[in-house]
Amino acid sequence: MNKQDNIEKKLTRSFFRVAIITAVAAVLGLIALIYISGRYNSALHNFGFAQGDIGKTMFEFADLRSSLRATIGYDEQSAIDTVVQQHNESKEKFNQYFADVENTIVSSDGRKTYDEIKAELENYWKLDTQIMELGASTDREVCKQAQDIALGELAPVYNSIYDKLEKLLDVKVTQGNSLSKTLMIIEISLAAIIIFVIVLSMLFAIRVGRKISRQISEPLGKLGSRLKTFAAGDLSSPFPMVETKDEVEYMEKDASEMADNLNVLIRDIDKVLGGMASGNYTVRSEVSDRYTGDFKRLYESMRGLRDQMTDTLISIGDASKQVSVGSGDLAKAAQCLAEGATDQTQAVQELHSTISDIAETMEKSAKNAEVSYEKAEQYADQADDSRKEMDTMMLAMERINDASTRIGNIISEIESIAAQTNLLSLNASIEAARAGESGRGFAVVADQIRELANQSAQAAIDTRELIEASIKEVAEGNRSAERVSGAIESVVDGIKQIADFSKSLKVMVEEQAGAMRSAEEGINQISSVVESNAATAEEASATSQELFVQTNILDELIGQFTLEKH
Repeated sequence: MNKQDNIEKKLTRSFFRVAIITAVAAVLGLIALIYISGRYNSALHNFGFAQGDIGKTMFEFADLRSSLRATIGYDEQSAIDTVVQQHNESKEKFNQYFADVENTIVSSDGRKTYDEIKAELENYWKLDTQIMELGASTDREVCKQAQDIALGELAPVYNSIYDKLEKLLDVKVTQGNSLSKTLMIIEISLAAIIIFVIVLSMLFAIRVGRKISRQISEPLGKLGSRLKTFAAGDLSSPFPMVETKDEVEYMEKDASEMADNLNVLIRDIDKVLGGMASGNYTVRSEVSDRYTGDFKRLYESMRGLRDQMTDTLISIGDASKQVSVGSGDLAKAAQCLAEGATDQTQAVQELHSTISDIAETMEKSAKNAEVSYEKAEQYADQADDSRKEMDTMMLAMERINDASTRIGNIISEIESIAAQTNLLSLNASIEAARAGESGRGFAVVADQIRELANQSAQAAIDTRELIEASIKEVAEGNRSAERVSGAIESVVDGIKQIADFSKSLKVMVEEQAGAMRSAEEGINQISSVVESNAATAEEASATSQELFVQTNILDELIGQFTLEKH
């Protein structure tokens, strides 16, 4: 077979050979049938029909002799004429049959016998004509001569011819029997040959079928078993060698190429994913051109995973750096906030001391005003002394005004510190939002700081309002004192008015003293808020330090990965 034949060509060629053998058997059978039919026709024509022709010739020859004898033996002319006519008809038929016998002569012996008969017939016809001419008469003497010729000369020729016709008949019979046996032998032989060819074609077909089936089934069975192990994950075992030079071999080669390609791809995938698992995100495929068809999507997915992880880790690193910087800034801001809170605490303590002094002074003023009211009538003559006391009170009121002004300045500083604290807490909230989940706790601290700053600002506003009210009252007291000082010259006349004014002043000073106590309480609240702000600032500083440490740890973790620089 051609080495490039495929299964279809092999099967077609094998079936064609079987068909050729079968066709040969059929052709042989047809040839045998035609040959035997021809031989039978020849036997019928040359031997069967020839035997009949020879028999009819012999019959007509005997009838011809009988009519010759009757011609000699009859005495009546009409009978003689009838017999002569019969003789002529028999002679004509004999010549016709004898000529037909010549056409069936196929052997040399038959031809020789036929030629001898033909040669003797010439003598016979001469004697026959002579006898018929003599015997066709009523003259007995002439008939007697004819009879003598018939018995003496014609009879031996007749017997010789007749014997030769019998011999020719025997030759035909012998040759016919021989031909019959030969045809029988040929028929049996051809039948045996046809049967042999049929059996041979069947055996050849079975052999070829088994051979082709083995060439197909055995490699396919081995290939099927290997494909089962291949489907189970065995990609390294070799495929069975198939050298059938047909589709099975091509299938084995395709399967081997598929296994080799999968081995290459799996080793490449293992290398890429193993590199990424160990932190190397710069690893690349060395056989990217082998990722074709559906494998191309796998390659794109791996590349997308690598790029996405690289971008994510780079983003985390950038965010970590920003958080680190923000946490440092927040620590500094928290430290500044703590220092500012300490300064606020000192200022508030000073304010508290000042307000306490003012309150004490106001209480003393209230007592003095009460004493002035009680002794106004008694100490009319001491108006000058009262004037001095009023001067002293004016000086005290000036000191109160100065202290109130200083308190207002301190309140302004407190408001400024509260605003800075609020701004710092806002910045801390922003940095905590950037830090994400890690800055959630710090965001809560920042919110608490902002709430405390708002409370400080509100308390400062309330204190400012109280101090402004006190300043207004002090200013009013100063104006009253000025009026008292201007009217001291007429104190004697207006002693009751002074007493009433002293009474009013007593009430006013008591109110101022109550306001100073309220301011003192507000200052205490501010002090508590400032102390809380200081503690919160310290906690925020500690939290920012811890956040800074966590960002360093995050940087170290990201540093374990090898990333491409974008």
